[in-house]
Amino acid sequence: MRGFLIAAAATVVAFGRPAHLHAQSTTASPASPASPAARDSFAQALDKERATSAGRSLPTADRFTWGDLTVPAGATVDGPVAAAHGTVHVRGNVIGDVFAFGGDVVVHQGGDVDGSALAVRGRVILEGGHVRGDMRSAAPPGVAAAAASPALTGSAAVQHSLKLMAAWLAVVLLVGLGVILFSSAQLETVVQTLESRFSTALFVGIASQLAVLPVLALLCVGLALTLVGILLIPFALVAFVLALVGVLTLGTLAAVTVAGHGIVREGPNVRIRSLRSLVVGTVLLALPWFAVALLVNSPWGETLARIVAVAITWVAGTAGLGAAMMARGGVRRVHVYVPAVEVSNSGWQTPTPIGGVIAARRPPAATPTGTPR
Repeated sequence: MRGFLIAAAATVVAFGRPAHLHAQSTTASPASPASPAARDSFAQALDKERATSAGRSLPTADRFTWGDLTVPAGATVDGPVAAAHGTVHVRGNVIGDVFAFGGDVVVHQGGDVDGSALAVRGRVILEGGHVRGDMRSAAPPGVAAAAASPALTGSAAVQHSLKLMAAWLAVVLLVGLGVILFSSAQLETVVQTLESRFSTALFVGIASQLAVLPVLALLCVGLALTLVGILLIPFALVAFVLALVGVLTLGTLAAVTVAGHGIVREGPNVRIRSLRSLVVGTVLLALPWFAVALLVNSPWGETLARIVAVAITWVAGTAGLGAAMMARGGVRRVHVYVPAVEVSNSGWQTPTPIGGVIAARRPPAATPTGTPR
């Protein structure tokens, strides 16, 4: 009788106290157990994540349950509650933190997390529940980007590359149109300089590229000698960069215009001819880049085409930069030495002006073409 009373009292106490369950007792068994290789891979990924500042609070691998894990309604579980490659469903109370690696943390109606909720390669979702601590979603570098935009292959990759090239071509043409409308004289000056002295412009462009950083450093050092100059250093840096970009843009547009002059010989006026030459030259210099876009599925072909495209673009941009520097941004015409052509004196023999008649060039004697009678 005494044993029966003790058993009955124990039963009443067991049913009367709140349920404090261990996290492992609420685990839903996965459809198939994880292989040792999968667990080793998970342990390595977990160690890398724990080495970051965002993953310092993650527990060790032995505290994770493989697969989905559920905290049932009305149950109280001591944390941490952690699931690997599964979703944690919280319907009861968790005294501590909840973690999911490769899955989501879902706090349902009536669920309560006394600590924080962290989902690595997943999300923290509230469906009527409550999380008293922080809610964070983390992903290793490159994982989120790869999931959001998978690598394109086949015709999709080619179409994407062609669209990018078409967009860049449109941007260059719009910038060139603006330069022709508002700075056609400067552009024409740089074009003439590049046409007449291409080799010199190329060497000047290379020297200008090598001198960018030293000149910038000297500028900063010179301004730092005075108190006012120190305050002007940020503005000087911005002005220097803008001037360099402007000169480089003007020179590159001049280079593509020169390339277009080989096909566009004439035009109603200077602006129309410059516009036609700019369009034709831009398309010509863009052809190697379109070849790169078409060969995007061939690693070797794309690499070779890209090398050729970069080389052609660099030569055009460097020569244009040198011509723009020689012409001082198109505000100074560069003198071109043209060898003198000897003219026969006989063609310039004129009669002495008499009675106010202005001397003129004597026309050559006509050669008779008819047959004398």
